[in-house]
Amino acid sequence: MTGPEDLARLVGGASVAPSEVRRFEAPYTDLDPVDRLAAGPVEPRMPPGVAVRGLRAVPRESLLALAAAVTAEDAASTIGTPVTGAPVTGVGTPSVGAASVGTPPGGTPVFAADVGPVAVLWASSSAGLAEYATICVEAAVLDPGLSSPIIGPASAFNGPAATVSIRLGLDGPNETVTGGTTAGLTALIEAGRFVADGAATRALVGASATVSRWSLAGLAENFVAAEGAGCLAVQPWRDGDPGVRLGRFRRVGLDRSRLAAECHDLVRTALLTGGVRDGAPGAGATADGGGGGLAPLIVSALDVDLVDALTQEYPGPVWHLERSLGDFGAAGGFMAVACAVAYCASVPAPTSMLALAIEPSGNTAIMEVFTWEAPTSSSGW
Repeated sequence: MTGPEDLARLVGGASVAPSEVRRFEAPYTDLDPVDRLAAGPVEPRMPPGVAVRGLRAVPRESLLALAAAVTAEDAASTIGTPVTGAPVTGVGTPSVGAASVGTPPGGTPVFAADVGPVAVLWASSSAGLAEYATICVEAAVLDPGLSSPIIGPASAFNGPAATVSIRLGLDGPNETVTGGTTAGLTALIEAGRFVADGAATRALVGASATVSRWSLAGLAENFVAAEGAGCLAVQPWRDGDPGVRLGRFRRVGLDRSRLAAECHDLVRTALLTGGVRDGAPGAGATADGGGGGLAPLIVSALDVDLVDALTQEYPGPVWHLERSLGDFGAAGGFMAVACAVAYCASVPAPTSMLALAIEPSGNTAIMEVFTWEAPTSSSGW
């Protein structure tokens, strides 16, 4: 199990336990087995108080999502912080938050009790993929009627979000985001929009990834294939209250031919216009290298050279999620923010830092995470 303290140490420079080579097969097909460095396999461990009856047919990624969401909900109910995360089982799997205390008697945690609609937003590029492939293979090789009827619903790409919503009895909006690494940041931004528009009073925002013979095709070969789930319980917070906050953000399409330069400009703009707030450590630093003491910039990207270029330009340390923990696909941007939350929670306030997700296409998202008493802006830079 990886907890928030472990994540904070990783962001601070601690090493990760090495992953092992796993073999991935595609039975009843002409595809050869693939041997690949991969995390896991991560087995979901449900927190105390969760009803496990009826979970046998639920896909593993949906179970990972449910375990993460329940723990985030419980931790938020107990601790009362505006952003709380969930521990997840598995070596090298990122997570954020405190240990679960279980769902209170009656089945509804304080976080979701009598507060109005609670939204669920989830990012994944692997949910339902292995199950869908199984349906296709069985339809081709088995006689009619021999394919399991359970596998059909399990192949839905929105399985994690639906499982969390249904199992926790949440009646707010339900949304699944997929695509590249910016998807996880988009889920967090959408959660803020739901709350700001009054469509939800609070939100459970998470991301997950599982590794199969089928998902490997979409992962970068020079990184460990990552597996796991994380969740943040997000709610509005009053100025002056303590806790971890999600602040300014921006989504933008950058020029692929000038990606390194434009990413540097984006980060520089964030620093100069409030990405590091007055009074937070390193607030006197400048994007051209002046000052110092900046918290790490956390980056989710598949381009190692691009991250190395940012490292040369950024006036503080840069922590590369994929290089440390592996490729989470669409969950990468969320995991970057989750690591930022863990880091902020582990160091004395005030602290302010940036999480950045970059896709090869140029799609980019950046978000501020901070812990100090200052107005939270929901607008972009």
